[in-house]
Amino acid sequence: MRRTTSGSTLKGAAVEGVHILTTETVKTNKNSSARAFIHSLNILVKYVRLYGLEHKRTFAQFDITWTELQLGLPRGGEGGLLLGVANNQLLLDGVALETGQAESSFAHLLTSAGLASIHFSSAVTREDFSKLVRAFALAGSRARDLVSQIKDIFGDSKQATIRINEVKFIASDPANGEVSIAAQLTAQALGPEFKHWLNDPQKLLQLIAAAEGARSGGGPRNDSSGSNPSFSPGTSAGSLNKDGTTRPKIQTWSAGVVPLQEEEVVQAIRLLTRFGEASKDKSAKPGTVSHKLNDELSKTDENTKVNLQQLLENLAATVPSQQNDTPLLMKAAEHLAIRFALERFRKGDVKVDAVHQMLEQMSKQMDALRGVLQVQEEKMSKAGILVESHADILDRMFWAEVPDSGKKSVLMSDEAACVPARNVRQFVELLLASGDTESASSILRNYFGCLDAGEAAPRRKTATGLSQLADLFAALGADLLGPTIRKVGETLGNESDPELQSLLNAAFVRLSAEACNRRLYGALIDVCSAMDSLAEKRPVLAAELRPRVGVDNRLPEFIEEAMCASQIPRDLLLVLRSSSQVATEHLADRFFRCMRRDECDRVVEITKELGAAGLHQLREMLRVGPDQQATAVVGLLSRLDVPTLLELLPQRLPALNRFYQDVVVRQIAYGSAPDRGRTLLELIEFMDPLVVPQALDEIGMSGDHTAAPPLIVMAQAGDTDGRSPLLQVKAVESLGRLRVLDCVPVLRNLLETKKRWKWAHHRELRIAAAQALAKIDPSYRGNTIANNGLDASELALDPLDSAPACPWVRQRRYERTALPKPLAGTISSSWGKSRIALRELSIGGGMGTKNDNLRVGSEANLEIAVGMKHIRAQVLLRRARVDEVGFEIVNIDLESRYRLRRLILESASKGQQGSGAEEWVQRKL
Repeated sequence: MRRTTSGSTLKGAAVEGVHILTTETVKTNKNSSARAFIHSLNILVKYVRLYGLEHKRTFAQFDITWTELQLGLPRGGEGGLLLGVANNQLLLDGVALETGQAESSFAHLLTSAGLASIHFSSAVTREDFSKLVRAFALAGSRARDLVSQIKDIFGDSKQATIRINEVKFIASDPANGEVSIAAQLTAQALGPEFKHWLNDPQKLLQLIAAAEGARSGGGPRNDSSGSNPSFSPGTSAGSLNKDGTTRPKIQTWSAGVVPLQEEEVVQAIRLLTRFGEASKDKSAKPGTVSHKLNDELSKTDENTKVNLQQLLENLAATVPSQQNDTPLLMKAAEHLAIRFALERFRKGDVKVDAVHQMLEQMSKQMDALRGVLQVQEEKMSKAGILVESHADILDRMFWAEVPDSGKKSVLMSDEAACVPARNVRQFVELLLASGDTESASSILRNYFGCLDAGEAAPRRKTATGLSQLADLFAALGADLLGPTIRKVGETLGNESDPELQSLLNAAFVRLSAEACNRRLYGALIDVCSAMDSLAEKRPVLAAELRPRVGVDNRLPEFIEEAMCASQIPRDLLLVLRSSSQVATEHLADRFFRCMRRDECDRVVEITKELGAAGLHQLREMLRVGPDQQATAVVGLLSRLDVPTLLELLPQRLPALNRFYQDVVVRQIAYGSAPDRGRTLLELIEFMDPLVVPQALDEIGMSGDHTAAPPLIVMAQAGDTDGRSPLLQVKAVESLGRLRVLDCVPVLRNLLETKKRWKWAHHRELRIAAAQALAKIDPSYRGNTIANNGLDASELALDPLDSAPACPWVRQRRYERTALPKPLAGTISSSWGKSRIALRELSIGGGMGTKNDNLRVGSEANLEIAVGMKHIRAQVLLRRARVDEVGFEIVNIDLESRYRLRRLILESASKGQQGSGAEEWVQRKL
């Protein structure tokens, strides 16, 4: 429903038939909601200015923005939402937001209006928010009007739910120096005739002298026609007219500078304003102009004239060397205001915090004089261009006039907080450029010390300034940044004012971000310490602040840097200890993703440095963590705490599915602990039968001879009802990799025993035994082939040994052969069948191209047609490259395994260009 009264509160109303902007589903995350609020507020301001307060689109967008503001405000009544701006960059509680062009224009609006931040308390009401929107509407495009509108509506009360901060983020343009923006625009907007009057101090002095001379009786007389003689600004002083009368001569007032009084400065500015009005009025007759000037000069006291003359004479001397387009009248008024402020400041009549107020008053007195710029300002307003406030221009010019000794004295005093942050930055950067880091550090230390001020105003200004100067604190290193962070954290824990809490939050976040970005680990230790202290005093506030500080989120980056460093920085290790719980989780995840052996060793080294706290966290992750997290810590525990691993893992292993059990075996293998073979043996009884073959392979690759006795038992002939034939083969192969001499009788028995006229054991098992014997004692190789009816080609495809020098954590256990052409296979499971084109094969698995979405990590049945016969095996599917899938054989009967061996040998021999099968076999042997 549409409202008809302009003074009513904005209310949202659904309007049929009109398309309005809608929000996404309400986000649970406070930061996301706050960012959505900033975007919607920008749209609402544009709607208000485009359509007005009463338009139906404005109503609907108001509802959206109000809802998102409520979602962005913190719960629990503490703090609020601080929308700030720095260098035309929007900030949310001190954190820079990624914004587009639209949000940049909104940031420029706040900057030009002189607003550093808008604070929304958790108690803000819909009525208050509607008043803020109305202030944007009434202010129009004139930036300086926005602050006054907000002040008129909300005032400066601490109880206001919406408060503004006028400590501005203004970037000065070094190309323009101290020239005001308004003055530059004047010279470009006005005509050449007016420029001629305003930019020549000599003519202006002659104008004053002529008017003064006319007032004192030495001026021109009336002629017979009754008309006044014309007066030319270019007439030379002290010369004669044609009728013999003396022309006005410039009076020589006191050569010394007379001290200024406030009423005299105001009077001089008004006089300059009258000059401007007289010059602008092109329809006025010369006599009328002279008469007006006589009246104005008659009302001006002598001190004002003396100071104005002295100022114009100084300007006349500098005009040739300082050519610019600044109108002289504006320049004169600005110099008077700045000189008055400097005199009062140097005499100690006013403090630093009163200077800006004084300059604001002077700026108001110049409003009429700036009226000569009104045409251009109106054009800029219509174009949406916003101009920096004149009071800020004067403030910058005032600071430039203060000598360096005076600047340093102020910045080292208790009033340092009253100096705008941009002025502090300018002076500190000059000190740094000159190499005076000691003075720069002292100034910044004194600045953050202003947080101890008894009054809230300087603490508020200091908190805002710290956000703006965070990069300078960081530039001087952790020795300065660390104490600053500690001080801000301490003040935040003791502060009860919600607005000051928001400002301190923003400062703490910005300083912490600089410490993270510059890798000042010493300062990050102070960040963690301050967060721990804050958590004890204000746990809710600390919980909200921790994600924004971002140290925990940056730990993976810090860990990666530690992985690459030749020596781990000591301060970095202290940072990891300060956040040991989160650091341990990231280290476990990093170990899980390691591809190289040196990476694993470095992760183990870093985890050791976390001490007992890190080990405790690893134990808790294995004991109560989710399956993925629990299996990720197995590798680290296999290196750091095997007793705990063997205590807790048997309890969890039976409940894990086959995929995670497979991960457990791989993690223990990645850990590369010397006793990992024995560890795997003790866990085998808790594993899924399809995971045991891989565990036996890893035992053989471990080099752990303490695992040999159980393997000998598994390799012996006998009742095999409790184990598959593949496990017996795997045990035999592991004994061969370990080079265990005690197993030779068992292996010879498997190889040589006959039953009547046939061999007692399957040919595939006999091949495995022969290969193991050849590894233990190479002399067995020739005799084995000659006496036991085995082909040399069959022995060529033997299990690979462990390579201690291999840089990779995962080693191949069997050589993989590329097939001359893809071989068709079928993979089937409970979810159906899929075709696969096999490109590579080994005795233990292979890789192929898939044409279906196979479930990686699941169990499947593989079938390969070889002539009239088939090879059948159970496999575990593993992730490979795009459109490819790897698989590992976890169960296969010995006949199928022998057929697979023959298939690989035939494919390998065909792939050897220019070589027969026998030559290839000889090379392998």
